[in-house]
Amino acid sequence: MAKTGAGKHFVLVHGACHGAWCWYRLVVLLEKHGHKVTAVDLAASGRNVDRRLQDLRSIDDYHQPLYSFLEGLPDGEEDKVILVGHSMGGYAVSSAMERFPEKIGWAVFVSAFMLGPNLTMDQLAPKFAGPDFYMDTEVKTVEANGETQAHVIFGPKFLAAKLYQNSPPEDLQLAYLLARPTRFFGDDESKEQLLATTEKYGSVRRAFIVGGADEAVLVDVQRFMIERNPPNIAKEIEGADHMVMMSKTQELCSILLEIIQDGN
Repeated sequence: MAKTGAGKHFVLVHGACHGAWCWYRLVVLLEKHGHKVTAVDLAASGRNVDRRLQDLRSIDDYHQPLYSFLEGLPDGEEDKVILVGHSMGGYAVSSAMERFPEKIGWAVFVSAFMLGPNLTMDQLAPKFAGPDFYMDTEVKTVEANGETQAHVIFGPKFLAAKLYQNSPPEDLQLAYLLARPTRFFGDDESKEQLLATTEKYGSVRRAFIVGGADEAVLVDVQRFMIERNPPNIAKEIEGADHMVMMSKTQELCSILLEIIQDGN
């Protein structure tokens, strides 16, 4: 879904099992401040029905809707977007920075996986939680395209306890209704596609916003990424659960506005 308005252009990228819908509160606030906002549905996510989950061969396929959108943007300095990624959407942001550095004015990671020239998926993987952490999350094994795939859908107990524990109950209910299965791409091809260089990725200004009460991407993991791959700006929102855009919408909006004002 795309919105129009004056000012900067924010492009928002969702995390696993979610879609563009999870940004609805932030879209309203940013537009009220005169900015243009585009929330992207990645492949087989949200309202995107162009590709089936089982037909995605690698993480580049999953990210393709974002790549296509960025490819279509003008090349002028004034047309650079503020690219914001949440959770697993951080992989999409990192990858887009490497591929389209000339299109991005700021890259903002919100409780997101932030890779970089000195931080690969393999180096971050030991920080991931074990299977017991995911509670009632369901994993379905699918045979497709000559490979065995694991399709994951977050369970209602996991959503309530680990993602939305400080968010409004209506937003948790929205997740119950709209969440879709996703895949965690750990194959060698996807890892290669996520590699970043100092020349391209490193040329884009970055900010990291920590969810101070995040029970999904734990605060220690977020701080590890900041220490290992220092951004230009690091902020923390106290009391924000994993769904920062739901639990602390106003605070998130205020920091985003501060970033573009201080960074101009």
